[in-house]
Amino acid sequence: MDKKIKVHYLFSRNEKIGSFIIRKSTAVFEPTVNETPSHVALLLDDKWVIESTLETGFRIIGYKKWLELNEELYKIPCEQEWTMVGIKEHYKPLKGKKYDYPGVLYFSWRVILYLLFRISKPKKNRFNHDNKYFCCEVISRMTGISYEMTAPVELLVRIKSAIEEFKKQ
Repeated sequence: MDKKIKVHYLFSRNEKIGSFIIRKSTAVFEPTVNETPSHVALLLDDKWVIESTLETGFRIIGYKKWLELNEELYKIPCEQEWTMVGIKEHYKPLKGKKYDYPGVLYFSWRVILYLLFRISKPKKNRFNHDNKYFCCEVISRMTGISYEMTAPVELLVRIKSAIEEFKKQ
């Protein structure tokens, strides 16, 4: 039997200009969050991080190395039980997949429209690519919920809320 593993959602930021822009432009969506993250990833057994970045696309990186590149803001345990076999089934097909540049550009455009004119973001990303991923879309693979129009800070609040609901049951 495949043993259960610990899975955490990692929310972070770094010193790059893109991280700064994401944090400053998306903080408005969840103003109660103290530190707005610019990125989300998955941590497996405190050893491996699964993510998609602008520079690398989808990748798996050691947690220690990841911490050298990122400032961890929030580390939230996943309440759902996972095995390594289950994680591999979800993520092996993503190996070698590129970053979803068209999808993230459309998302960015809609954030700008919201900031300038308060035009709400649509639920569907018109330029989303089924075989390319940005960070929130990687999480979608595990949850089965589309995050193609979701900023990391919004995902943070949704996950915290879902965990609170889970604990009430």
